[in-house]
Amino acid sequence: MRQTKTDRRSLRTRRTLMRAMVDLMRVKRYDVITVQEITDHANVGRSTFYAHFTDKDDLLVDGVHRMIETLDTSTTANPDGRGTWPYPSLALLHHIGAQADLYQVMARGRALALFLGALHDKLTSKFAERLAARVPPGATPAVPVPLLAAMTTSMLIAAIRSWIEDGLAEPAESIDHAFHIAADATIRAGLRS
Repeated sequence: MRQTKTDRRSLRTRRTLMRAMVDLMRVKRYDVITVQEITDHANVGRSTFYAHFTDKDDLLVDGVHRMIETLDTSTTANPDGRGTWPYPSLALLHHIGAQADLYQVMARGRALALFLGALHDKLTSKFAERLAARVPPGATPAVPVPLLAAMTTSMLIAAIRSWIEDGLAEPAESIDHAFHIAADATIRAGLRS
């Protein structure tokens, strides 16, 4: 049974397991990594692993959620200086760029699809919450907020996937700028009454 406790010991165990999986992912494909290898590398028992996670996919998704919460300290200014942006996309891109080797290894198996799927789910809910706050009381946006949030997130995920598959050759700032050009126009049009 999975624990959802957030005490220090539980958080430390979760971080240790995540670090172990990331270490293993740097040297072998995610698809062939076993829970036993993760627990051996983390020096914890399998029962401890299963007290926190249902399987290694659950561990990966949890890592994505924690990463997003860590990067999401506040909204950030739009690159063009108009208002604020619903998520610090440049911080996310810098995080991915700083670990380019890991993400390129992830692209060789199903780990990248799991990562991007979890990223999409979590960011869509964050975008929806923050975009809804921009809708004036009584107004009806041209595009329903949940759909607009999903569409905006999909643009960011597509940019990240393409960037990773192209070997992260472009600077994070270039990818972020291109994303903002498309997303800002979409958000403005979608929130119009």
